[in-house]
Amino acid sequence: MLKSHRPNSYASTTQRRNHLVRPSVVFHPNLFDGINLIADAVKPTLGPLPRFVGVEGTARDRPPELLNDAATIARRIVQIADPTADVGAMMMRHALWRMHETCGDGSATMATIAQALVQQAIKAIAAGAHPALLRKGIELGMSQASMALRAGAVRPTSGRRSHELLVPLARSVCHDAELRDVLVEIVDILGADGAIHVVNNDARRVDREYIEGAMWDSPWLTTGFATDAAQSVARISDAAVILLDGKLDSAVNVLEGLKRLYSFGHRSLLIIAGDLSDEAKAVLIQAKLSGVMSILPVKAPGFDAKRAVALQDLAVLTSARVLFGDAAAFARVTPEDVGSVRRAWATARQFGIIGGKRDPVALRSSIASVRRKIDETANLEEIAELRMRLGRLCGGLAIVRVGGTTSKIQESRRDEAVRLSRMLQLAVGRGYVAGGGAALFKVAQSLLSDPARSDDREHDDVAFGVRCLVRALESPLMTIAANAGFDPSEVAGQVRAALRADPQVCYGFDVRNGSVGDMLAAGIVDSAEVIERAVRVAGSLAATAITTDAVVHHRKPALATNP
Repeated sequence: MLKSHRPNSYASTTQRRNHLVRPSVVFHPNLFDGINLIADAVKPTLGPLPRFVGVEGTARDRPPELLNDAATIARRIVQIADPTADVGAMMMRHALWRMHETCGDGSATMATIAQALVQQAIKAIAAGAHPALLRKGIELGMSQASMALRAGAVRPTSGRRSHELLVPLARSVCHDAELRDVLVEIVDILGADGAIHVVNNDARRVDREYIEGAMWDSPWLTTGFATDAAQSVARISDAAVILLDGKLDSAVNVLEGLKRLYSFGHRSLLIIAGDLSDEAKAVLIQAKLSGVMSILPVKAPGFDAKRAVALQDLAVLTSARVLFGDAAAFARVTPEDVGSVRRAWATARQFGIIGGKRDPVALRSSIASVRRKIDETANLEEIAELRMRLGRLCGGLAIVRVGGTTSKIQESRRDEAVRLSRMLQLAVGRGYVAGGGAALFKVAQSLLSDPARSDDREHDDVAFGVRCLVRALESPLMTIAANAGFDPSEVAGQVRAALRADPQVCYGFDVRNGSVGDMLAAGIVDSAEVIERAVRVAGSLAATAITTDAVVHHRKPALATNP
């Protein structure tokens, strides 16, 4: 045991302070109140006829906000008064924002499923079910529901049918007609793998620009090669491509490399290198001015690991080999090291290539690798970078310039553009399911009626966990009906009867005309990927909540008093 060499008065003060900061354990935490509070706050926003949620202004001179986006509403809730309920509230808040960031939509659906699932599980636990076995059943049900949603997803083979489904999907989640129409057009043209770059616009409107080929945010290495001084741009055609992961720093080696390339028959050259020394620059400019060779040197994109990835992508797109080292590597260039592009351009901010000599096998392999990384990555910034890589490899890029009457409105529209583009591309790539909660309701009926799925051979509590999820999957359709002013139980009964009569059709309730019908035929759709993720996130949240048996609260340290 360590003994203090401090005076007794100091030791006693330290002991008192340590005693105050010692964690206290609260058993049987009331997490569910916090989950319910957040869910009840965002559920009014669900459906095509949502209601607004008012959020008090942060200052007296600011009016309250009227919001209808579930994730934004949750972000405005900073803390719940009860510390244990606050833990549950923050769990739900984090899950809502995760849905918003990864999918751009589905937050209110997720909250509705999570709340209903927790409520069903609480009843089961009160009746004697074991939380761990319930969790196992919930996870089993999640897996079954995901497979059913994927199997039932519609993937249009014709562009016209895809456009017909894309338009109502965008209209259901975005009320900004100008922004919505531009993004629907872009996603319809570029598809799921196209890169969409959202930037600010000096004008108030929303503009779009399509970039053929691939583009990187990396400049030319000098202005001396501009072909259009008025527009400050350099262009080059039918060019050989050299990729150098290093600096061109020797005039002698640069001159030797140019001679070798000339002997190979190349009269136009795109050099992508880490940097360029003044003496190397002078040699390249002299070669250009003499008319011997058209040259465009640009800076290799990124730094370190990101530069290596960018050069590898360029190698795939141009069939060039990456040369490592300095100008000495350039001086030893061989015909196998040289790639080609049909056109290339560069400015003081960016450069791009069009019509590179691609290796089909390497290109397919790279595209598949990037797609796998997107599916396996959870970090949102990494996902955005991977999507940009995928767009370059697939040859599709669009720049969306978003304006607004004020900086606040412009920022809001830009965030909406990023969110909507992400959601629409997920729908195009992974398919559509019936909207209005109909797909989830149909999956619930199939799980409930299939004894092989709903009956568990290991334990009754596991089977009950599956049934808890089944009841929770019915809640989005009923909440949408309630938000529109209909009796949710009556609506659920009508849809259930329609599904029994014809299980092949995905029936739902259209709250706009107050009738049961085929949701896919009516053009009422959701993104299959968004709905599947909503189920998984809600199930994960509920499973964590019901198996949390204790909450540890840390008191704030008391101020030490002078001895």
